[in-house]
Amino acid sequence: MSRFVKDLAGRLFIPPLAAVAVRLKWSSASRLGNALGDLAYTFSRRYRKQAVENLIMAYGAEWTPDRIRSIARQVFKNFTRAGIEFFAIQKMSDEELRRVMPLRGMEHLDAAIAKGNGTIFLTGHLGNWELLARRLVMEGYKLNVIARDSDDPAMTGLFNSVRGSGGYVVLPRRNAVGPALRCLRRNEVLGILPDQNTLGPCVFVEFFGRLAATAMGPAMFSIRTGAPVVPGFAPRMPDGSYEGVIYPAMELQPTGDRDTDVAALVQAYTTVIEQEVRKHPDQWLWLHGRWRRRPTPAQERSSELMLSQYNV
Repeated sequence: MSRFVKDLAGRLFIPPLAAVAVRLKWSSASRLGNALGDLAYTFSRRYRKQAVENLIMAYGAEWTPDRIRSIARQVFKNFTRAGIEFFAIQKMSDEELRRVMPLRGMEHLDAAIAKGNGTIFLTGHLGNWELLARRLVMEGYKLNVIARDSDDPAMTGLFNSVRGSGGYVVLPRRNAVGPALRCLRRNEVLGILPDQNTLGPCVFVEFFGRLAATAMGPAMFSIRTGAPVVPGFAPRMPDGSYEGVIYPAMELQPTGDRDTDVAALVQAYTTVIEQEVRKHPDQWLWLHGRWRRRPTPAQERSSELMLSQYNV
């Protein structure tokens, strides 16, 4: 499908859907998201194939084909449900939002902020990460998030308008370095989701036993500024609500070699993301080519050498 066709489809479909979603109750938004997920799984051969291939790479030795197909369908349903909820939460009261996503572990974020160097809040495309961002702002945290612009500027404007209504600042990924450093100097929180394949500068680290091109941003910002890296996620619970969980700041002993320290921190936070995905495999975004970019032999040897120094 050409970019023009995809942009046109987005402009015709997403704004009316957003207008409907913002008027829905939480339960209705979830049901609509489920229905759309079933439709997307049925008709989107490309992404269905990608999800199944990824799950085979991660779980093929453990799961039956029927289970892999079932989880792939759930992935579609969780993604579309989170998308509908993204628009629905705009009109929900603070009380309702606290009910659908309680937060625990805020003391870990508070301890990181108390150090005065800013904080890198690390999460992934799991559960409802946009609602998690909104909940952090509701609790008084000054949050900035790095996000990739949509291919269609009109869609970027729509998405960022919803994010802005939640009180967090969006830093476009293509020009994020300067604004990100400034927000850390102001001792604010910088949210990053480094769990997708990247075509830019990267480190190849293990993710589900395979080397995956992984963004170095959180590690580089942390080492440069002294900002702690605090992981947090928002998995869906069986009753349809979410639980925001914040973990203690990650700690690694520096070696003095910048490249080694960056690689070790990238591997450490990728491992944390993998552990969370393994808890909720149907809630992670398996719809993209996580292992699409492959390392050269030299990159593979370099990754193995640097990671061996940390026994990872």
